[in-house]
Amino acid sequence: MFNDIPKLIFTCFMTATVLSSVAYSQTSSQNQRPDVMLWRPEVALQLRQMALASDPNVMQTVKDVCKEADDALKVGPFSVTDKTFVPPSADQHDFSTIGRYWWPDPTKPDGLPWIRKDGQTNPEYFNGSIGDTQRMLEMRTAVNALARAWYVTDNEPYARKAIQLLRVWFINPDTRMNPNAKYAARFPGHWDGKSWGIHGTRHLTEICDSVGLLTHSSAWTDADSKAMRDWMATYLDWLLTSENGIEEGNTQNNHGTAFDWLVVRLAVFCGKVDLAKQVLQTSKTKRIAAQIEADGSMPLELARAKGWRYEGYAMEYMIRIALLGDQLDVDLWHYQADNGASIRKGLDYIIKHIQPQPGQIDPKILNEVGVKRIGPLASIASEVYNEPAYHQFNKAIEYNDVLRINFSGPNPQLCLPGIIKQAKSE
Repeated sequence: MFNDIPKLIFTCFMTATVLSSVAYSQTSSQNQRPDVMLWRPEVALQLRQMALASDPNVMQTVKDVCKEADDALKVGPFSVTDKTFVPPSADQHDFSTIGRYWWPDPTKPDGLPWIRKDGQTNPEYFNGSIGDTQRMLEMRTAVNALARAWYVTDNEPYARKAIQLLRVWFINPDTRMNPNAKYAARFPGHWDGKSWGIHGTRHLTEICDSVGLLTHSSAWTDADSKAMRDWMATYLDWLLTSENGIEEGNTQNNHGTAFDWLVVRLAVFCGKVDLAKQVLQTSKTKRIAAQIEADGSMPLELARAKGWRYEGYAMEYMIRIALLGDQLDVDLWHYQADNGASIRKGLDYIIKHIQPQPGQIDPKILNEVGVKRIGPLASIASEVYNEPAYHQFNKAIEYNDVLRINFSGPNPQLCLPGIIKQAKSE
């Protein structure tokens, strides 16, 4: 599960005056809009143009991106076949993890059956010898860093390394991951895995965007494009038709909303735009109306051991799918259920509990939700709803919502797409 949202949101929040001043003569490659959805393609393109023209407004960003990519040049490749644990299928190509919150029962001599400790991560979840969680995270982080660095520099070694990592994980027959998550979230006594293990594959949304950045590299081939789309299409079909996929899609909490986010991004990547729009339309009733109460609360999240943490997490995914909807002409921001539930009401519910009165902050709730999660969400809302109160809230929690150009960060999957207009600074 994501820990927080990075210090700065990606380039989509850029100063309008800076962008309007850009008037560079570009090559056709520089003018190619990237096939991305987790940030706005037109803004990503303008960053590329400014970077390749050595515009001083973005050179610190380029430097940061290249530093991350230089580190990524030294890692991997990564493969699901690297683990020593053999899945029940006897096929090392099957993605496999243990249940994140599942532990041996200390009251039983053999620890069986394992028990759930909500919100308490079993460190074995990241053990690379028995599962694939950590190597998928490392692969994703490296590919994203390398793809972004190539995109703003045209430095082919970055692209070649990213493509090598993608081919090993997704394409090469000897090392590729089978496109399913049947054995994710397994634990002793239930070796076939559980539906919630699908949540660990949400990073594929970022891989789709990294491929979109790499498309115009000379190292990327038509065969690569076909292989990646075939893999994602097969995984998408598994998500929509398998028992675990159907169960996860019907989950009435943040997992269900994150499932929609994953399905929408994969669908667009595979050219199934109508499917993506259908999922987003259904999200109005299946996610917003079903999960948010009339007062804005989300009871299934608040009932958990760290309820406010999951309340914030669920709202993050509501906003993520709304931002995808922006690019597919599906408005989730202004949808209101029969009981009055809406994304805005859900966000306001969290904010009013963090700040019950002007000048009064509840540090316990703020700490559990996370400044780096609620701050960016409030910044986005201030632009979408043209509501300065969200900006004032961020001042109160000491979150700097002067949104600047940023294409780097240790956790790029948390970079939200957004509005080009920059929040006003004081």
